[in-house]
Amino acid sequence: MSARPITDLLREHRNGVTLDEMSDALQELVAAVTEEGKGGKLTVTITVKPMGRDSGALEVACDIKAAPPKKTPGTSVFFPTPENNLVRQDPRQQSLELREISVATAHKGIA
Repeated sequence: MSARPITDLLREHRNGVTLDEMSDALQELVAAVTEEGKGGKLTVTITVKPMGRDSGALEVACDIKAAPPKKTPGTSVFFPTPENNLVRQDPRQQSLELREISVATAHKGIA
């Protein structure tokens, strides 16, 4: 006697809801792995236990757990001041006074 394919069980378990949940979890995992560039894991645990001592029936439960990769936290660059505060501009560099030049002014300088 050959073994019945496990996909048949998953298709019938909870009228197909388990298989749908597994498919959704896998799709979300693939998206997270693609976005983060790191591996993740999808684990399905199938538990089988008797319904009663003499009933002959078995209770089957499926637990689906996804472990997507952890997101890489964003970073920013700051510089320390002499007082040990963090600021966005390097306090050791002079700041340049920048001003906006209009298109008309810029063309006058070209001769």
